[in-house]
Amino acid sequence: MDPVPSGRPFQKLWAATATSNLSDGVSLAAAPLLAATVTHDPALIAGITVAQRAPWLVLAFISGALADRLDRKHVAQAANWIRVAGFAALALAVLGDAVSMPLLYAVFFAIGTAETLYDSSSSAWLPTLVEPNDLGRANGRLQTTFVICNEFVGPPVGGFLFASAAAAPFVLGASGYLAAVGLLALIPTATRHRHQPSTEPLSVKSIASDIAVGARWYWASPTLRSLSVVAAMGNAVSAATYGILVLLATDVLGVTSAWYGVLLAAGAIGAVIGGLVAGKVGEWMPMGTLILVTNLLSAGSTIGMGLAISPAATVAFMALDGFAVLIQTIQVVTLRQQIVPNELMGRVSAAYRSVAVGAFTVGGVVGGLVAKFFGIPAAFYTGGAAMAITALMVLPVLNNKRLAQVKKEAADAEEAAEKSRADIPV
Repeated sequence: MDPVPSGRPFQKLWAATATSNLSDGVSLAAAPLLAATVTHDPALIAGITVAQRAPWLVLAFISGALADRLDRKHVAQAANWIRVAGFAALALAVLGDAVSMPLLYAVFFAIGTAETLYDSSSSAWLPTLVEPNDLGRANGRLQTTFVICNEFVGPPVGGFLFASAAAAPFVLGASGYLAAVGLLALIPTATRHRHQPSTEPLSVKSIASDIAVGARWYWASPTLRSLSVVAAMGNAVSAATYGILVLLATDVLGVTSAWYGVLLAAGAIGAVIGGLVAGKVGEWMPMGTLILVTNLLSAGSTIGMGLAISPAATVAFMALDGFAVLIQTIQVVTLRQQIVPNELMGRVSAAYRSVAVGAFTVGGVVGGLVAKFFGIPAAFYTGGAAMAITALMVLPVLNNKRLAQVKKEAADAEEAAEKSRADIPV
């Protein structure tokens, strides 16, 4: 296991991320259970997830601009205050017997908006809290914590609490976000290992101007464009295959609901292991090789799932997929933080994520159509092949030599910028 990155500021951010992710995980189980007390229409209940995801498609650019325009600590705290208010509103609605679907949609759209703010600000803030050499380990800890709290601990706790008292999971959720606010407040603003935006932003004309600067920077970087294509394809395939995984499990493999839970847990277990070793893997494997290998492992695992050899084999493929995906995710996030100027991090990341997140919707639709007309396994075969082809197509840009050069150029530019700032008279 990689050592924990040193420095109390990071440890407080890590703890704040853990408490807020636990609240997120609790809501994964509690929200649909609460909705089911209002309606049994599956489309209306699924709408909660749509409401929470929608801000990533319509507000991510604005959140990225705000993360670069404002103090990132304050943006992260504001995001958690929004989530505190949302969960408190749900708890009060439950206690007052005033729960409705419009209320649930409004609250989870607000929570999704807060997620775009928190994720944009925290990913841009992290490089200022740890040494450059610790970025990989720090991202590994954060991503692993996300999986544990969101997928392992949070949902069972949310379901148990809801069964005990319907308001309880939302009280706990609000408390978790409130704890995150307090932990973030303990991080000193002066702790910086890398330049943060000054009080005067790079572009002061308008939010639209700020967004345009970040979008142009993203588009001008072949490296970022290629990375976003890889992420988009991976997300599209994930939506296409995991969306019909329950059909593969029940109709093709013939497993029980208990085995289906094991399939889901297997992917999370593989992801946790991948998160714990991602830093070490990144140290001995060059970035270009790592991206290619993890893509091909994920592609092969996806095709293997489609083969439906046996439940045990599917569990193994799920675990391998989770392992490969989280290693790549951690290392790619770290690479982005290394090559994007920190004062542009929020905006550039927003442009990147708009491509990656938008692919979920496309993948889900395509996967459903392929499964309908060609059979459930065909969606897995098609997805795996598409991932493998994408991995080979980006090799001219995402190879070891090119990536090493990009990282060197970014480091030289950062060093020159620091020197320039040091030469400015106070």
